[in-house]
Amino acid sequence: PTGYLTDVAGVIDPGSAARIESIARTLREKTGAELAVVTLPTIDRFEASDVALMIGRRWGVGARAEVGDKIRNAGVIILVVPRREGQAGKIRIEVGDGLQGVPTDATSGRIRDAMRPQLAAGEYGPGLVTGVETTAALVAKDLGDRDSTLVPPRGAASPGAGPPTFLV
Repeated sequence: PTGYLTDVAGVIDPGSAARIESIARTLREKTGAELAVVTLPTIDRFEASDVALMIGRRWGVGARAEVGDKIRNAGVIILVVPRREGQAGKIRIEVGDGLQGVPTDATSGRIRDAMRPQLAAGEYGPGLVTGVETTAALVAKDLGDRDSTLVPPRGAASPGAGPPTFLV
């Protein structure tokens, strides 16, 4: 890892990279949960779920808490493999045991759906910012943090609120 964002594919613009790092750092400081964002140019024939899980385990994302602590394994990996000629892109949100159900599979699907238009347009940085902001808001809210830099004010759109206007 090179920080909270590891852009091996080289597709994230500096402004988006700074925003992703800022959100992930704030999430860690406020809640203890960790969020890692990874872009890879290819994962060959491996499943995105297996790659994301391996990254989380090898890097220890969310594993810094003591055994028995509520935030033990409270980590999220967002993996993006950009589309290449003749190969579809991949998006995977993998959650550590400490955050199981915090985004649910359905919510993760909605987050991916919200990211997809920007990613399909080659706007990987803004697409990942969308995913990171939404994921961080869910995790922060679940862990009881109400910091306005992570959780939108009451009445603002949120991932559970319906159609894809849930940017935070």
